[in-house]
Amino acid sequence: MWRFSCNVLALAIGLALMFGAAILVQRAAPPTPFALLFTMPDGTPCSRPCLFGARVGEMSYQEALALLDQHPLTRDLVRRKRVSTAAMLYEGLELIVEVQADAWDNLVQISLHIEPTYTQRLRLQGEPLEALPHALLRSGTMGETVAAIGVPDYVRLDGGRELRLYYQFDGLTFYFARRNERLNPTDTLTSIYMYAVPFPESSSLLRWSGFTSSERYYSRLASRSR
Repeated sequence: MWRFSCNVLALAIGLALMFGAAILVQRAAPPTPFALLFTMPDGTPCSRPCLFGARVGEMSYQEALALLDQHPLTRDLVRRKRVSTAAMLYEGLELIVEVQADAWDNLVQISLHIEPTYTQRLRLQGEPLEALPHALLRSGTMGETVAAIGVPDYVRLDGGRELRLYYQFDGLTFYFARRNERLNPTDTLTSIYMYAVPFPESSSLLRWSGFTSSERYYSRLASRSR
């Protein structure tokens, strides 16, 4: 009996050490590139949802550029000023980040684009892509988005294969490419926009109902319009 008790105690201690080590490893693991989107340049989490540490409506355009110049996701990208607008582009092979100002040097929009069709529109004609660096962030999913900043306020299901998640009072919109008629955690990110003004509610915006079918979302819209 004494030997059995010792074996049980040894097993319990071993399990405790194993789980403790697993927790330490998890804490020590560096954040993923996607998680870094919502941190300051030094990796500190933002107190409210941000992009690269910047928040539109709370800082100047130059302050935002200073953050992106230091942030691990953007500091090694090619920086190019857009002549046609008051904007700065941070370019990599896989993505483009655009930072926009108004006439008073206020930060009015930050956007990130991974979808190739959009990034091609922003690039200079004849720009040598081989001169661009690879980006640390090359992809993202809807599941990663919800895990990083919580459930959205609204969903918008456009015709075709695009959907949007709206975080109304954080000024954030995420665009995803849909694989089928469901909202899937693996649906791939194509763009992110951050604005200063909260989005007004409209009939095209549906309350978040989780990762489920489009039919369920549309049925709620139909019942609301009766």
